[in-house]
Amino acid sequence: MALPKVFWLFWCGQTIGRLGTLAPAFLVLYLEQEGLVSPGTTPLVVGLFGAGIVLSGLVGGAVADLIGPRRTIIAAQPVTAVMALLFAYAHHVLLLCVLALITGFLSAVDRPAVAGLIAGIVPQEQFSKAYSLFLVGFNIGMSLSPVLSGFLLAVRPSALFVVWAAGSLLYAALVYALPADRLPPRGRRPGGTSAFAAAARGITEPFRTPVLVAFLVLTFLLACIYLQVNSALPLDMRESGLTSGDIGVVLAVNAVLSVLLLPLVPRFVKGMRDQVPLVIASGLIAIGFSGNSLAGSIVSYTVATLVWTLGEVFWAPMSATFIADRAPEGRSGSYQGSYFFAWNAAFVVGGPAGLAVANSHGYEALWTSVLVLGAVVTLGFCLLPRLAGFERGDSNSLARTGKSGAGQAGADSNATPSEKSLARETR
Repeated sequence: MALPKVFWLFWCGQTIGRLGTLAPAFLVLYLEQEGLVSPGTTPLVVGLFGAGIVLSGLVGGAVADLIGPRRTIIAAQPVTAVMALLFAYAHHVLLLCVLALITGFLSAVDRPAVAGLIAGIVPQEQFSKAYSLFLVGFNIGMSLSPVLSGFLLAVRPSALFVVWAAGSLLYAALVYALPADRLPPRGRRPGGTSAFAAAARGITEPFRTPVLVAFLVLTFLLACIYLQVNSALPLDMRESGLTSGDIGVVLAVNAVLSVLLLPLVPRFVKGMRDQVPLVIASGLIAIGFSGNSLAGSIVSYTVATLVWTLGEVFWAPMSATFIADRAPEGRSGSYQGSYFFAWNAAFVVGGPAGLAVANSHGYEALWTSVLVLGAVVTLGFCLLPRLAGFERGDSNSLARTGKSGAGQAGADSNATPSEKSLARETR
């Protein structure tokens, strides 16, 4: 059965929006190329952009529940366009910091709304198919964006923000043509618990099970490594003599390979214990990023990118699956939200910390530190089976006895593929 035309309208809108969005890596390159900030200030700008993304994860879902996913997306895009254009004319460091915080928030505030919007425009039995196709479009936009950004940065840097604004407005215009949101009735929930109270309880729930706490801490540390792709890595490549266009090509390799290899992961990991794909992923990410210390050309940086991309391909679906399989019934959204928060919190810490180490001790010291941290994270994932709640039955038992505060027990075996894929969008 073919998907409705309105879905393809949305697909085109979000693909165009992602194509125009300026990646943090090229924001860093723009600021340093134009001499707008000093090397010591760059980590602050990157950290503020990341703080905006972290806030968007907490706020975006709540706003979508209150006003509807379609309205959330439409409302965010014109503001994004204005902020993007202001970036082209901003030269004061304080204004640049404020814009970094706001644009970071706006660049990801629509992500929690996407699943709800798709569910409202396609039949339930087609949801998984539609969401998978959405991710294809998302990655097409993310694949082409570095190439376009690298070209614009070399030819006309201010055009980066004009394209960002135009993409946001086109995204809003196409989403505006979709059917209106179907909002839930206002008031209190059937059980007598207010929506806000239930949401607050759900947010804290994943942090009450030992294995999930450990998983989220390790996720944060791994993200601190991976997110060097948005901060230290492009600057290291430039210092090694790569042009903006070369950097765009290297980063595009990551997105293209992710699209091609992700469908193969479930078949490859079949029969493995739950922690094994996480161990493989963290090991490859650590080795790949630490391999940048040996790189000096577009070929060698591409080889290193191939290695950490393989790690990302394992990580993206299997980390979300790990969370979903341990979520009590009806709590998949809250548990996936805990992952979104842990990963994006690394924008605030990992990116600035990497730049600080590189500026103080050089990039070789940074990539050596990455290898050590990656080894610790890999060992941590190896030890997950020793913690309470690792086995799915143990997680259910914890929920029943109230130790996790989960209410009704049960692993979320009915979680949709879309729920298991949400983590891919935070990167």
